[in-house]
Amino acid sequence: MRMRDRIASWVLLFLSFAPFLIAFVAIQFLPDQIPAHYNALGEIDRWGSKYEEFVLAVVFSLSGWIMWLVARFSGCFADNEEELAKAKANAKVVVVIGIAVQLFMCALQIVFAYGAYQEASIGATMSVMPVWKIMGIGIGLLYIVIGNIMPKAKPNNLMGVRTPWSRSSPEAWAKSQRQGGITFAIAGALCVVLSLILHGFAIFWVVMACTIVAAVVACVLSFRASQ
Repeated sequence: MRMRDRIASWVLLFLSFAPFLIAFVAIQFLPDQIPAHYNALGEIDRWGSKYEEFVLAVVFSLSGWIMWLVARFSGCFADNEEELAKAKANAKVVVVIGIAVQLFMCALQIVFAYGAYQEASIGATMSVMPVWKIMGIGIGLLYIVIGNIMPKAKPNNLMGVRTPWSRSSPEAWAKSQRQGGITFAIAGALCVVLSLILHGFAIFWVVMACTIVAAVVACVLSFRASQ
C-alpha cells in the first residue's frame, strides 16, 4: 500500500473515532438535560440526558468503521492477481467515500450539539438550527463526491451502478459508472442549490426526489450502455 493510501486509511480511521471525541467535548459544556428528539417540523418532542451524545456518537461512527473494515479486508477473498488489483482499486474508492461520509457525520454531530446547547439555554420548543437545510446541503455534497469517484470503481458486489446490464461486459461496467457518476453529481448539485433556496421538511422531499430520479436514470443509462 502506497503512503498516500495509508494516510487516507488512517484519516478514515480517525474520523470513525472522532464522533466519540466530539461527544466527550460536548458534554463538558452541555447542561444535564438537552433536546433528544425532534419531529419532522423541528419541534422538540423529547428531552434527555446529555450523555445520550455518546449514543449519537455510536450511530455516527458506525458507517466509518464499516467502510474502514471493508477497505482493509477487501483483498482477502481475491483468488488471483486480477481480482486483487480490482479489490485494491475499490478499497481506495471506499476510503474516499468513507472520509466524505464521516466528515459529514462529524459536522452534523457538531451542529446537533451546538443546537442542543442553544435550545437548552433558552428553553426552546423548536430547533434553532436549520437542520434540514444543513442535511440537504451535506447530502448533496456527498452525492457530488460519490459521483466523481464512481468511475474509478471496478466490478464488485458492493458499490456503483450494479445492474445485470452493467455486469454484462467490462465496457458496459465502465460506461455505466461514468454516466451514473455524472447523474449523481448533477443530483447532488441540485440538492445543494434547492436546499439553499427551500426551508424545513420540503428539503427532505427534494433530496428523496433527486435520489430516486438519479437512481432510475443511472439504471436506464446502464441498460443503454450494454446495447
